[in-house]
Amino acid sequence: MRKNCSMIVIVFALLLASVTMAQDAGNPTIAILRFGPLPDMEITEGAILDMLQSYGFISADENRMLEESSVLALAGEHINILWGDAGFSLPNANLLVRNAVDEDVDVIMTLGAQITLAAVSITQDMDTPIPVLFSAVPSPNQYGIGAAPCIKPDHVTGAGSALDYAYVLSALRLQDPDIASVGTLYGTGEPGGAYGVEQLTALGEEQGIAVEVVGVAALTDLRAAANRLVESDIGAIILPMNDITTSGLPIITTVANEAGIPVFHPSFSAIYYGATIGAGASPFYEQGSNVGRILVAHLNGELDIARTAISTSGQRGIGVNLDSADAQGVEISDEVMAEAIAVINGGRPSKLSPGILAAIARRGIIVPMEERSEEDRAWLESLHCSDEMIAEQQAALDAAG
Repeated sequence: MRKNCSMIVIVFALLLASVTMAQDAGNPTIAILRFGPLPDMEITEGAILDMLQSYGFISADENRMLEESSVLALAGEHINILWGDAGFSLPNANLLVRNAVDEDVDVIMTLGAQITLAAVSITQDMDTPIPVLFSAVPSPNQYGIGAAPCIKPDHVTGAGSALDYAYVLSALRLQDPDIASVGTLYGTGEPGGAYGVEQLTALGEEQGIAVEVVGVAALTDLRAAANRLVESDIGAIILPMNDITTSGLPIITTVANEAGIPVFHPSFSAIYYGATIGAGASPFYEQGSNVGRILVAHLNGELDIARTAISTSGQRGIGVNLDSADAQGVEISDEVMAEAIAVINGGRPSKLSPGILAAIARRGIIVPMEERSEEDRAWLESLHCSDEMIAEQQAALDAAG
């Protein structure tokens, strides 16, 4: 139901919530808003809810109801939750945020760069801005959410992931040392996609690899664009991290399979959705857990968001989808296989390195509060922005121009 919700359902869910929340006005109300129904965002969302359960804000039954999409709004015993999905539409994202503001929620939690930017923009001019806690945003500084971990709007913080396009190209070189040209697709309206193309183009020029670029305005344009790209003289497709190409990855891989061209992606978990080789971080559950730790500390009055740095996380690794490689007629090199931390074969994981199960976990890691509070407190203290840290980061920004 969530994955196919229409605009009417989204708005109805929020209006319904406004009625049910009035029955329990003493509890804090949070809005969990995501830009689109990506599997990665579902993982991150699940981690947030698991953290709320660990700290007793929601029960196991309430968590399962939210997981199974049997409710779109929750008036719980200890907390109220509004939920919304913008369906990859920026106007929808703005409407969701404005509805949350109208509901006078205590916290807006955003999943995805576009809806985070909408939330920051809409709340920043409020007399008392509603806190915005974000996740599922790669390289938040590249989107302008924060210029540095401690240089950001006072009411905003969150958990993002670091992107390393040089690492993707290193995996490409391991697979095909003599490759001369690659193609890339990106959403023209997304800063993250533009940044990725800029990085890939610059790195390709340094390494003597020509990069063919095709931009698309909407998901509906993706198949035609992918077909146009594979008709060029390219040896592989490398995708930047942006919402259109991530949500449209099955479309791209279908075209690539027919053309016999491998697809590379800057997240190793992309192999679960058809990419041939994923090279990068995949901290989707970790991001959700981290922003969940920030949320519960804020709800408990133990944290100053203005003095809490934006966190980034993610251990890099290479993933391989042998099923996609077989469909493309591509033989994965011994060098890539030696570096792979996750391998898909026959539709199932055939190799998982230590720690990867936690990194790709989807739900259900419920650590009781008494067992985790000390570690969580120490992690939160590591994010504290002292006067010295703020001055140092601002000086670095000033020096960089």
